[in-house]
Amino acid sequence: MTWQNYLNAWQNADLPDEWQDEIKRVANESERFDGYLTFGTGGMRGKMGVGSKRINLFTIRRVAKGLGEYVVANGGAEKGVAIAYDSRHHSNTFAAETAKVLSALGIRVYLSDAIRPTPALSFCVRERAAFAGVVITASHNPSIYNGFKVYDKNGCQITLEVAEEIAGYLAKITDIFSIPVRELPNLLVTLIGKEMDDAYLKALTEVGSRPDLLADYGNELTICYTPLHGAGKELVMRGLLENGLSNVTLISEQSEPDGDFPTVISPNPEEENSFELAKKQAGKIQADLILATDPDADRLGVAVLNNQNEYQILTGNQLGALLLDYILSAKTQLTEADTMINTIVTGDLGGKIASHFGVSHIQTLTGFKFIGEKIAEMEGTEAKFVFGYEESYGYLIAPFVRDKDAVQAALLTAEMTLFYKKEGTTLLARLQNLYGKFGYHKEHLHTITLENNDGNAKMNQVIELLRKEPTFLSEIVTVEDFLTSTRTNLLTNEVTSVHLPKENVLKFYLADESWFAIRPSGTEPKCKIYFQTIGKTEEIATEAMDNLKKRVLAKWN
Repeated sequence: MTWQNYLNAWQNADLPDEWQDEIKRVANESERFDGYLTFGTGGMRGKMGVGSKRINLFTIRRVAKGLGEYVVANGGAEKGVAIAYDSRHHSNTFAAETAKVLSALGIRVYLSDAIRPTPALSFCVRERAAFAGVVITASHNPSIYNGFKVYDKNGCQITLEVAEEIAGYLAKITDIFSIPVRELPNLLVTLIGKEMDDAYLKALTEVGSRPDLLADYGNELTICYTPLHGAGKELVMRGLLENGLSNVTLISEQSEPDGDFPTVISPNPEEENSFELAKKQAGKIQADLILATDPDADRLGVAVLNNQNEYQILTGNQLGALLLDYILSAKTQLTEADTMINTIVTGDLGGKIASHFGVSHIQTLTGFKFIGEKIAEMEGTEAKFVFGYEESYGYLIAPFVRDKDAVQAALLTAEMTLFYKKEGTTLLARLQNLYGKFGYHKEHLHTITLENNDGNAKMNQVIELLRKEPTFLSEIVTVEDFLTSTRTNLLTNEVTSVHLPKENVLKFYLADESWFAIRPSGTEPKCKIYFQTIGKTEEIATEAMDNLKKRVLAKWN
């Protein structure tokens, strides 16, 4: 089908006048009608609006029907599907439409009665023993985006195999304007409310390494928290306050849900601008810690005072290493059965910390779903999960959730900060201690935005060139190709296997422990290049990073 075919279907549909008026305004925008958004392991994500390649009521019904047919075919109708949503525009409507479509197929539904974080949905799937879960969210993307993220019965994002099976059902849906729905309320749909929050917060007490510290001294830590207009406010605030951290200031301008995210350029705690208001408020009260969560509260950003009395944002790699070190330091007995999990693009400092404590370290492909899968594989074995994290501000401490969880991470980060404060030191001082022991690790992410098909073609051309000619830097000693599942030692020409699922990712290791990895994004039209350098000092590591970036990025010029 051509884009004109999709446009004609929209023009001929029986739609309200405002929809028809919108179609007339965008009828020349072929990209809007050029097929459907791709459905993958992250579900579906895109811009909202009219058109087959947009997130709207009809494309949500389509993906809900595809999921529903998969659930029915696999005997999951009675176990049901849990549904949650964040603060984005139309998220509540899209959640309700999903419930209507699923219940029309005879599927039991557990529908959130208010906005809730993504980790709360993962918890709900497990708590209700549901067959699957859905979160209506676009995570940290700008306000024009929304999405449909799917979870399996373990509360983990679906695998590639499941995504392909659902995509097969989607391919058979030819008329998105006549999908049956069953109006709400109906007997198959149960609302999920405060009782699920209470159950989650009860489980949250597992997260602390030193709970007595919070009970005795929690009021001595001053915290500023911003939910960035998202869904984190209720659970993060209750999680902190109910565990003894009573001195918490909420950034009022960003405390209420607002799908426009009016006070930030991007509602992403990875971006420095998202901390501006919090830094101003924190500076007035000399807060020890700033916490920021993204719209669906699965990512946590953290800032702390440095020696210049300015708030410094910790990177995901830095906070992950600090949390791991703190967790392992607090344990009285550790064995190789204790296991830390992170990803192939996460910095190496965490692995070195794990090795120092004598615990096992597993790496997965990028995406927390792979960490969740490894946790599930460990069940029933001697292996014990102790911590999981990825560089993109995602952390998991206790596996009652199977996705990154900013609520858990906020509580443990606060406890860790208080512990070091009582010891007369800081997170930054502890980080420098780790660098002194294991080398100064410098990490950087460079993102190339692909505006059109020419951008995609250029990206694929460069990746294929690097795959065929990996020695464009003379210092490269090893190449890992995750598409061919091979690891090649360029000094000996020895080829060994990489035992991970196939993905179009290349990782290049240099002789001095530096590396870079190239990975097309699975959810956005972007190519991401990850870098790491190591030096005895920050200056040495930074100089090495500047040099490596310059030489690698020249390939795109």
